[in-house]
Amino acid sequence: MPLSPSRIQRLALGGAAVATLAGVLLIWVGISGMIFDGSSGPAAARSPVPTNVPRRPPVLTEPADVLLRTFARPMNRSVPQAVYIPRIGVAAPLMQLGLDSRGAIENPPLAPANIAGWYRHGPAPGQRGPAVITGHLDTSTGPAVFARLDRVRRGDQIQVMRSDGSVAVFVVDKREHVAKKDFPTARVYGDVDYPGLRLVTCDGVFDRTAHSYKGNTIVYAHLVRAYHPPG
Repeated sequence: MPLSPSRIQRLALGGAAVATLAGVLLIWVGISGMIFDGSSGPAAARSPVPTNVPRRPPVLTEPADVLLRTFARPMNRSVPQAVYIPRIGVAAPLMQLGLDSRGAIENPPLAPANIAGWYRHGPAPGQRGPAVITGHLDTSTGPAVFARLDRVRRGDQIQVMRSDGSVAVFVVDKREHVAKKDFPTARVYGDVDYPGLRLVTCDGVFDRTAHSYKGNTIVYAHLVRAYHPPG
């Protein structure tokens, strides 16, 4: 069921639409539907860019079909520090993303390439609701953190290391490719009654005139385990 503009505004500080600039994800907040902007806009003060990745947590050994039927209870809020996607070899520190001076979600920086960003005004990974993590597809010099996000499959695990020492383990429910003009705002930002995770990056054909990719890859996942690694 589509969300009303006012509901979308509450969920994502005004709703969301997605644009990209040379692989940069830009989510612009708008009340009157989807707004696409090909420029990155002025940047607000960023949180520090982390450079280290905590020790990789172990991968759960349960079969994928079992994990897909497992739903863990919500965790308390804790700032995420790193995201791991074993299938595609991602082990990336997470920075916090806010809003820039225009009210758009900040983009992660282009350097270092192995950096992703968590939208801090939404749920933290493990909390009830849709936590959103974004990352670049590429930069002017090569692949970036989510260059292979389109290889993630249903049943794959995603691990998020949190600042309280806990690990939130998610299993992928689905992956979809969408045109930017059809970005599913309600599916990505709409409220859910379980701890969810959405990973978003660019994809599709690069429009050299608009300096923008024409599509997005979105991965949807839900929480299956919350634990503290020993030691």
